[in-house]
Amino acid sequence: MRNNKGFTLIEMITVLGITALLSGLLLVYSRQGENFSLVLRTRTKVISDINRVKNLAIATKDWNGQLTCGYGVYFDVDNNRYIIFADTSNDCEKSNHLYIPNNDVEIIPLDKFEYLSSDINQVFFLPPDPTIYFDGDLANNRQVEISFKLKDEYKGQGQETLGFKIFINSIGQVWGEEKF
Repeated sequence: MRNNKGFTLIEMITVLGITALLSGLLLVYSRQGENFSLVLRTRTKVISDINRVKNLAIATKDWNGQLTCGYGVYFDVDNNRYIIFADTSNDCEKSNHLYIPNNDVEIIPLDKFEYLSSDINQVFFLPPDPTIYFDGDLANNRQVEISFKLKDEYKGQGQETLGFKIFINSIGQVWGEEKF
């Protein structure tokens, strides 16, 4: 009588094959989950920054010791970033509330994303309400959309394009949705 204690070669190869297959699937889903998480985090950051700008305008916060007419966000499509800026005009009533490069409060890069489309280049919040301006014009019952997508070199092979949209309306509400 033979006493077999152990596994046959075929059993070992089968177990290793199944383990390799499951590991490969785990890597694919891990990459997709990582990208999905990146999209959600970036969308939340953009929305949070726009709301922060709105709050700065409501609080009529001075910038670098200068009186401000309000704050805005400029979407720099060419450089994949957005810029929080202050309008430091001497006369707020005559100001066009447009982005001027020397008034950067903060520059936020979007290294892994690119702009797909945008209805506007900037949004501006004029205190105290705040009054909303899109590209220097009063918002007047408008809603705008800004779309971003994950750059191709960051998405997984065979994975659909991941991205998100940001919406801003004329009363200052800001929200987003994933775009897959």
